[in-house]
Amino acid sequence: MEIVGQERKISLSVGFYRRTGKFSYLAKEETTGPWSSDAQHGGPPCALLASIIDQCSYSVGSQIAKIAVEFLRPVPLGELWADVTLVRQGHKISLWDAILSNEAGPLLLARAWRLKRDVGRVPAVSMREGSTANLETIASSQLDYFPYLANMDWKFEVGDFDVLGPAVVHGRSKIPLVEDEEISGLAQLLLIADSANGISKELTFEKFLFVPVDLMCSLVELPDPGEFITFDARSRISDSGSGISEATISQQGRYLGSSLHTLYVEPRREH
Repeated sequence: MEIVGQERKISLSVGFYRRTGKFSYLAKEETTGPWSSDAQHGGPPCALLASIIDQCSYSVGSQIAKIAVEFLRPVPLGELWADVTLVRQGHKISLWDAILSNEAGPLLLARAWRLKRDVGRVPAVSMREGSTANLETIASSQLDYFPYLANMDWKFEVGDFDVLGPAVVHGRSKIPLVEDEEISGLAQLLLIADSANGISKELTFEKFLFVPVDLMCSLVELPDPGEFITFDARSRISDSGSGISEATISQQGRYLGSSLHTLYVEPRREH
C-alpha cells in the first residue's frame, strides 16, 4: 500500500517498527541512532509511546496537550512492549502514564495530559509564529550517517547538521512509524522533536557527548502529519556539564507548541 501526496510516495510496507501484538512491536534497523549500532535514536520510541497513549486515551474532540518522556536507559533494537495506565479520569481533562519495556525491564516512562477541545471556545491568541518560507526553494539535506537520520526528510532554513549553533529546520518522516499503519500528527511531531538537541548542538559529536535524559512537549495544536513541521531550536550548556535544548514548534507559520530537553554533557573519552 502507498500514500501519494506532497509530491512524494510513502510506502506503508516499510516502517521504524513492526507490530507483533496489540501493544508489542519489533524495533527495526531503521530506528538506529548515532551513539551505538544496536541502540535506537530517541525519536522513534518517544513517538511510539506517544502514539500508544494517544490510542488508549482517544476520545472525540480532545487531544494530547502535554507529554513528558523520561529515558531510563538506551533503547535497544528488538522486541518492545508498552503498558498504559489511566491516572486521572475526567470528561475534560485526563492523565495517562505509560512504560515502554523489553525483556531486561523498563526503558522509557511517559506521562501525558489529554484535554477537551472546542473550536471557537475562546479567542485565539498569539498563534502566528514560525517560518512561512517556501519549502520548494529549500533543498533537502540527504544525510545517511545513521539509519534514523536517513529515513527522515530535513530542510534547513537556518544552520545544518554540520553547523554549530541555533537552527531552524523543517522535518518529516520518509516512512511510517509502524509498518502498514498511517502516522498521526502527534507521532510525527515526537519523531522529530527528540532531534532538537542534535540540530542545535553547540559542541561537536567528535569531542563531546550531549545526551538527553528526557523530552517534554507542550502542544496547543497538532500538526498535519503529511506536511513539514518546523523546529526553531537552541541549546544552552553550562560549564558544569548540564544543559537544555528548547524548540518552538510550528507548521506553515502557525504555532503548535514547544519542546524541552534536559542534557547531560561530557567530553568523549580518548582511547
